[in-house]
Amino acid sequence: MKTYITAIIAAAFLLGGCMKEASNFRELLDEREITYPGPVSNIKIYQGNLRVKIQWNPSPDPSIHQYILYWNNKGDSLLMPAGGGKTSDTVSAVVSGLLEYVQNFTLYTADAKGNRSIGQSISGVRMYGPLYNSSLTNRLLRAETPYDSTGPDQYTLYFETTDTTLGAGTSLTYLDAGQQLKTVVVDSRSDQAVIDQAPAGTKVAVRSSYIPVKNAIDTFRVTYSDTLTLN
Repeated sequence: MKTYITAIIAAAFLLGGCMKEASNFRELLDEREITYPGPVSNIKIYQGNLRVKIQWNPSPDPSIHQYILYWNNKGDSLLMPAGGGKTSDTVSAVVSGLLEYVQNFTLYTADAKGNRSIGQSISGVRMYGPLYNSSLTNRLLRAETPYDSTGPDQYTLYFETTDTTLGAGTSLTYLDAGQQLKTVVVDSRSDQAVIDQAPAGTKVAVRSSYIPVKNAIDTFRVTYSDTLTLN
């Protein structure tokens, strides 16, 4: 009988301790239940010139009131109204004025009561800017045969193969026989271009453009032009 009574007393103390602990947690939570709004899906990144576009599909959670995007170690943020929408819709935010280094972002959804979702991290996003631009060079003409005279006041220029994914084209600018400014754009997939109404001695400015990564939102031009004289 003594053992039985002791067990009852021990159980009572244990139950009392658990109830007290649960009560402490309720006090810490200010008598509120934690609610986590649904996260977004299919997050994509599109880099640009000291800026980035972050794109996603909305969560099916109808309680979502806004999106909160943090970067710069949560020193900077952007708030966007959710505005409803289907999960097949696309939402995007463009963050500008960034520095040219690797940046991390965290995206939250939030309801009207201020409850936030679990943060979704977007890490290791490289920014591109003046340093990247200064590394670019114009597309090279073929060393052994840079051009041929293929008709009266007409020349065909021959280019070395370039990256067809990141090369955004090369502009050839010159004054024609009538002193009119003309521009011919050479696609990165093409290795030659025809210059018309260009008498001997015509100077052609060659300037190429690139994107830093596939699907970038900005195109970078080489900071200088190379000059070719047709003879």
